[in-house]
Amino acid sequence: MDIKRIETQRFVLTKMTATDGDKYFRLSNNPNVMKYVTGYSLTRSESDEMLKGFLREYGNETYLGRYLIEDKQNDALIGTAKLDKIGSEIEIGYRVLEDHWGKGIATEIASGLIEFATTKLGAGTVIAFVNVNNLASIRVLEKAGMTNVEMIEDLDEVKYKFSYSLKTNQSMKKVLYIIIALIAVVLIAAFIMPKDYAVKREIVINKPKAEVFEYLKMLKNQDNWSVWMSKDPNIKKDFTGTDGTVGYTAMWEGNEDVGKGEQEIKNIVDGERIDTELRFIEPFESTNNAYMTTESVGPSSTRVGWGFSGSMPIPMNVMLPFMGMEESVGKDFQDGLNNLKAILEK
Repeated sequence: MDIKRIETQRFVLTKMTATDGDKYFRLSNNPNVMKYVTGYSLTRSESDEMLKGFLREYGNETYLGRYLIEDKQNDALIGTAKLDKIGSEIEIGYRVLEDHWGKGIATEIASGLIEFATTKLGAGTVIAFVNVNNLASIRVLEKAGMTNVEMIEDLDEVKYKFSYSLKTNQSMKKVLYIIIALIAVVLIAAFIMPKDYAVKREIVINKPKAEVFEYLKMLKNQDNWSVWMSKDPNIKKDFTGTDGTVGYTAMWEGNEDVGKGEQEIKNIVDGERIDTELRFIEPFESTNNAYMTTESVGPSSTRVGWGFSGSMPIPMNVMLPFMGMEESVGKDFQDGLNNLKAILEK
């Protein structure tokens, strides 16, 4: 007689015969194993009668039926498993002796039965039923890739129906592969694309350089010509240090257009350049280096440059091309310089 066998990585499942009464009784006589089957342990006669019923369901020519689960290495009894057919669906099931609980055995068996049912038996859908209170088995079926699709209220039990559809699973895998591919593309782009950015605008003001520079190095004067200050008339400001010197810091907090942050003078090259650090706090945190330069283009004319630079970490740097920083920030810089020119040339 050809005894049907199914193998997983660590275990062999052998279809049960009438000679397996002793092994089956070891499981059916255990109240913990039978908790969600009968609710109590079976006597030997009850166990033998149950086994006979199982053996009558299917003959020896089919893989459908009940199996003993044994360890490949030492032939130790692990539990039992089943393959049943309900309509066009294949039902799987398992019981594991409590000495082997918590070792990933049930998940390996469930996964092995699903693979066997779909590849060997050609099942399009594999199902399993589990008592709603059997949390351990619910987790096992979820780990095996099955989905809870229905709650069934029988006269003596409330249970969930879990399902594994090969078609659905393949579709989910395709979606997952697409997502992974998109993430990979973004990461590759992030490593290729630049992280640094810079914006600069210039204007010529018809005033001597010394006069222009003295006005620029006072941070409080930015309130008169910077376009950002005009975006919130109720902006709150605070200052520390001596204006026009290294360490002077201007802090602001306003509406969503101006956010919250601070600007600190970091270096002054007298008559030439003022370097500041812009530390934005809200609506997002970032630090940028800003500067203003003055250059004589005549006895009474000065070229003023205003710019800033920063760096955006990977993978956020992929957003740089879409932020339009050169256009949007550049426009604000140019508008601010136009305001500055109008004020100083009065």
